[in-house]
Amino acid sequence: MDIKYSTDNNGETYLKILSGTQTYTIRGYSRAGLRTSILIDEINVVFDMGYSNDRAFSFDNKLISHGHTDHIGALYTDYCARQLYNINKTNLIIMPKQCIKPFTMISSAISEMNCGKSGNNIKIFSSIKNTIIMESELCETEYVKLINNGKSELYVKSFIMDHKIKSYGYIIYRKSRKLKPEYIGLKSSDIINLKKNLGEQNITYEIFTPLVGYTGDTSISGVIKYDEFLTVPLLIMECTGFSDDDCCDCCTGKHIHVNDLTLNYHLFENNKIVLFHFSQQYKQIDQILEYCNSIPESFKNKLLFFF
Repeated sequence: MDIKYSTDNNGETYLKILSGTQTYTIRGYSRAGLRTSILIDEINVVFDMGYSNDRAFSFDNKLISHGHTDHIGALYTDYCARQLYNINKTNLIIMPKQCIKPFTMISSAISEMNCGKSGNNIKIFSSIKNTIIMESELCETEYVKLINNGKSELYVKSFIMDHKIKSYGYIIYRKSRKLKPEYIGLKSSDIINLKKNLGEQNITYEIFTPLVGYTGDTSISGVIKYDEFLTVPLLIMECTGFSDDDCCDCCTGKHIHVNDLTLNYHLFENNKIVLFHFSQQYKQIDQILEYCNSIPESFKNKLLFFF
């Protein structure tokens, strides 16, 4: 495991961790109300675009939780960077429906300024070049395929969370095929013949294995109502408040407080949990860790801090 906190790493956090048999490289930055963007190299995904990371534009999948500026405010900058570097491969952006029109308006205005036009008659993009924009709402009921250059087929589903405005969490899945029960136990040569005669799709079925979950901004109730978030091997979960003074703010703002984790720790079956979105009042990681003493050791051993 390799950890570099933002305070000692030129303003960005870096985690390289092992979850099950999969290694994940997680980088970016997150502070409540300021900016959040979390990149995972191995799955080609950026969760939220609250600031313009110097590598984010090369990622092909951007999953936006909600419309607060600290989570979406630099998405148009990311789009412009792709244009600047002539990245012509397709970019997938998933965001709540209510964010799509404002995003296209901002992107249109920025493009107008970049081109040095008068600005008197801005044409709002009806579509954005090399970009698929999808509503988070459409991902609630079906697996949506991500753009991925690796061997694995990766998919995403969205989950409505509990925040002050409409906000979505996401889970990334790997799709594979498994032999139907009636064919288990056959010789490999027989299975090969069945594939030739019947087709692989007729002797196997699809399975979607959860890999990574991301909550976005939410109260604890938004997380624990979904078994999927409680069992996904790697969970990236917001936790904004730690001191007793933060309790009321977290409650009214619909954020998670460390006390919520202490009360519900027994529900989380995850392999690793990365906490992010800390209040700006915490300037050093030690200020956060001192409030974690009441967390049971078995749960604390799962925790990592995206500080």
